[in-house]
Amino acid sequence: MRVPAWTAAGWTRHAATAAGLTALSVVAYLLLKGVQGDRGQVVLLVVVWAIALTGLNLITGLGGYPSLAHVSFFGGGAYLSAYLLGKGLPMALCALLAVGGTMLAGLVVALVFSRTRGQYFAIGTMFFTAVTNLVLTNAADVTGGPNGRPVDLGFSLDTTLVLLAASLGLSLGAFYALSRSRFGDRLRAIREDEDLAQHVGVPTARVMLIAMVVSSAFGAWAGVLFAQYNGVIAPSQFTFVQGFLMLVAIGLGGGGRLLAPLVGSAVVIGFTQLIKLGPGVSQIVLGVLFILVTLLVPNGILGGITALRRRPRPTAPDVPAPAPARAKEVAS
Repeated sequence: MRVPAWTAAGWTRHAATAAGLTALSVVAYLLLKGVQGDRGQVVLLVVVWAIALTGLNLITGLGGYPSLAHVSFFGGGAYLSAYLLGKGLPMALCALLAVGGTMLAGLVVALVFSRTRGQYFAIGTMFFTAVTNLVLTNAADVTGGPNGRPVDLGFSLDTTLVLLAASLGLSLGAFYALSRSRFGDRLRAIREDEDLAQHVGVPTARVMLIAMVVSSAFGAWAGVLFAQYNGVIAPSQFTFVQGFLMLVAIGLGGGGRLLAPLVGSAVVIGFTQLIKLGPGVSQIVLGVLFILVTLLVPNGILGGITALRRRPRPTAPDVPAPAPARAKEVAS
């Protein structure tokens, strides 16, 4: 049961959440700064994916719509910022225009597919991702083609690290605020029963349209930071497979929960990279893991942890009080 925001308990919970997210940003900065080599790249990808997946958690986790277009928003932010930066625009303006342009693309996707549901929505957004990847691959004059393109340095490395760490906490904080608002309640209503939600007055199409546009902003900003840190971007980093893995990450983490993007990213990116299996083997292992989690804990890893915490503890059986005579014997 949700604690009302205006009560003392509500403010205490909000303050504790803010403190926890601040500590998470500090830890992320220390890891980004201190871990080098292959493990440093893994840390980067986990943080970047967690920022991007916060948007996907909004529309898929809260709203229940399986979007496969999120990786296109991620790539759109990366490519637009890199292209504009190459034209000599200031980095702050490039980032703003990249996020804004990607949100316009999110609006187009939402207008086209907001009336579809379930697998039809997934197929439509998958088609959008396929088209986006074809454009990135074939528009070689702008994107560099299949080999990708270098990215000019708009932010210093230290600035990029600070922005990455701060964006992790701020994006999760934004999701926390949205999920506890009337907008979040409407998304949950759509996830539970869209027909009933529409019947009681929820403007389902408009709510999903707003959710798609807002979610695209998270993906685009993550793409901007990824391009700045990585220095090189290529179409192979923003394929349908990556989009599907993003959806898997939300499912593994526990869609709709605050830390689902971080937990899912840690499993999908960290687990598969750190165990150093071949590309095909790692995908098989990840698929088996996803099946096991789906069967054993349908609400994801965080959902399983919550269920364990709420499981009632066994109580000791009642022992009848000793009879008076027996009590005297025991006392003596």
